[in-house]
Amino acid sequence: MEKIGFELRQIQMLVAVGKTRSFSTAAQQLNVSQAAISQNIAKLEEHYGVLLVQRHSRPVCLTDAGKKLVKLSEAWLSQAAHMQNFLQFSHSSRLRHLRIGIIDSITSVLAPFIVENFSDRAHTLSVQSGVISSLDSAFKAGELDLLVTTNVDPGTPPAHSFLLVQDPYVLIAPCQHARLTFTDMVQQLSYIGYDKRSQIGQRIQAIFTQHDIKVNNTIYVDSFDTLSKLVSSGVGWGLISAFSLQGITALSPHLLVRNVFEGRYSRNIHLISNPSLPPDLIDSTRAMFQTFLNETVSKKIQQHFPLITF
Repeated sequence: MEKIGFELRQIQMLVAVGKTRSFSTAAQQLNVSQAAISQNIAKLEEHYGVLLVQRHSRPVCLTDAGKKLVKLSEAWLSQAAHMQNFLQFSHSSRLRHLRIGIIDSITSVLAPFIVENFSDRAHTLSVQSGVISSLDSAFKAGELDLLVTTNVDPGTPPAHSFLLVQDPYVLIAPCQHARLTFTDMVQQLSYIGYDKRSQIGQRIQAIFTQHDIKVNNTIYVDSFDTLSKLVSSGVGWGLISAFSLQGITALSPHLLVRNVFEGRYSRNIHLISNPSLPPDLIDSTRAMFQTFLNETVSKKIQQHFPLITF
């Protein structure tokens, strides 16, 4: 067991060098000496009989063998990052740390609920908001214990991925154009959409392609906040996810919001858990999130935007 722990530490050093492409920076991040980094990676290379780091390149980089070792060790490192929480929960009713990631579009919905209801479940609670790609990377690196996302890796075991809610795409437009049909809006008004490089932007573009919708005078933005402000000021119309509306209920008098395409399109919001978390914590979290989103949040959104249905 001691040997496994030692090798794990060596691989963590290798990962740090690969990410920072510097022995000195990796040493600072891990709070060890540069010599310790170099010596431990050398021992790792001796153990496997291959060169893992190209030391003569500037900046330094991992060899193909080094990259493969890091890839093969990802799951191991992730499990190790969560092991302390698992053992401590077994010993007491509270985790030492609980780290939860939430995609940007529903952070304003879920973050206050988490702080209110989960602060007593861990000595320290951390809630991280961000785009899907950065949160996915953080979860895979063992930096998050739970992740609320619309993106589920096909390799994620069903036992650790749970559907929380279906979030329909809805039309959002200036209220002064309430009498226009959707077709009229497409033809007469500017379209305000998410950046095509974003996941939600790509999904909406796929809907347009399926219905042969060609939008004109397009304005692309990288945040829901910018999109909603432009629409409420009368610049144009857009498609958004319904749960995003929770953050702009104050703008409801200025907006027309309704379902389009007979409400057939939505995105699935999932809870993904690290398998080392206690099953009862995962189950209770899933149930609390589902109840909160499906009942409390959806009803509050419908109070402000009564034309939409979930």
